[in-house]
Amino acid sequence: MPYDLLIKGGHVLDPAQKLDGRLDIGVSGGRIAAIEADIPAPEAKRVVQVKGANRLVVPGLIDIHTHVAYGATTPGVGMGCCDPDQVGVRAGVTTVLDCGSVGVANIGVFAYHIIPKAKTRVIPFVNVGSYAHTMPGWADFDSLDEINAKAIANCIEANPGLIKGFKLRMVGPVVQEQAEEVVRRCKEISREHRLPLMVHIGDMRAASFDGACAATRFLLDSFDPGDILTHLATPHSGGVMLDEARTKLVPELQEARARGVVLDPALGAGNFGFDVARQQADMGLHPDTISSDLTAMGRGRVVYSLMECMGRFMAVGYTVEDMVRMATVNAAKALGMEEELGAIAVGREADITILDVVYGRWKFVDTVQKVFTGEKALAPVLTIRAGEVFEPEWGPHPWGWLPEEA
Repeated sequence: MPYDLLIKGGHVLDPAQKLDGRLDIGVSGGRIAAIEADIPAPEAKRVVQVKGANRLVVPGLIDIHTHVAYGATTPGVGMGCCDPDQVGVRAGVTTVLDCGSVGVANIGVFAYHIIPKAKTRVIPFVNVGSYAHTMPGWADFDSLDEINAKAIANCIEANPGLIKGFKLRMVGPVVQEQAEEVVRRCKEISREHRLPLMVHIGDMRAASFDGACAATRFLLDSFDPGDILTHLATPHSGGVMLDEARTKLVPELQEARARGVVLDPALGAGNFGFDVARQQADMGLHPDTISSDLTAMGRGRVVYSLMECMGRFMAVGYTVEDMVRMATVNAAKALGMEEELGAIAVGREADITILDVVYGRWKFVDTVQKVFTGEKALAPVLTIRAGEVFEPEWGPHPWGWLPEEA
């Protein structure tokens, strides 16, 4: 038989390949071998028959902001991390980017413990702070000395090919007092190693709105093509809105985007404001990607899953097609991996997500506890990662994957 797996009869939606219709997908040796209108079922060892008017077959979803350093952080000391497969292949996601959950001292946990055990593709960014999210307290570092360029260089040399970028959180007293120097040091490291820098904006504890705004403006001016601004729709100080009334965007934002800076919303438990996102959409400011910022805590409240985050943005006014584009081809481009990920194409690894679009009246809650509703939600059906089929687990809610009904 020519195919190990045949995905048959599904509505394929792939913005990268401009596919939008009923197609069959043949998989052999973990790779996509054929995309045709009708592949006979007897030609495959295993057939997944896709049925349902609202069921879609899309490229494997990519979540470019998660925290999956499972077992590398200490409960009660730092942020809890998720099992990568629980928020990955068991949740309709084939690739996750871990965003600075660990620093240079413990990044080795990915190469020796997390990546070898995960079925999900895991890509790590290292935190520029020595202790990263494992440090007690709100900030990632207590002094500039903890942004240690020599230690980072040694870490990269000792882990060739492992680290794909850097993560900085623009929060805490050191950033509030020395933001420009923090940014300069981080950008020197990023440029030295020719790796992108992802920066968290939005500091709920910032002492000054104007000071946090000025820091973000300096950051945007400092960004290089391929750098990533995360938490685009944060309601906190240090966001991209010029004033507290959120009527204007900082001018440096569009200039940065024109240079090739990626704008990512990364909703998280603490950095998504529905009113901010809707105001930005009304202004014509649309994110490039969609991501969750999932943590162990966030999976049980506010965030829940990448698909639930996609539902929140559909409530803002984005379409299913917008969400698929942001979580596939756009996410792959943000990672510099568009030749490998984000598309259903012959010869590529068979990373495919089958999901349901469920219509109803769904209740969502944002970071500031604003309740809003949407008419569409998404739920995983099956995930194919490198040709291997995974069923979703129960889901983050007591009743499963769908949000609460309004």
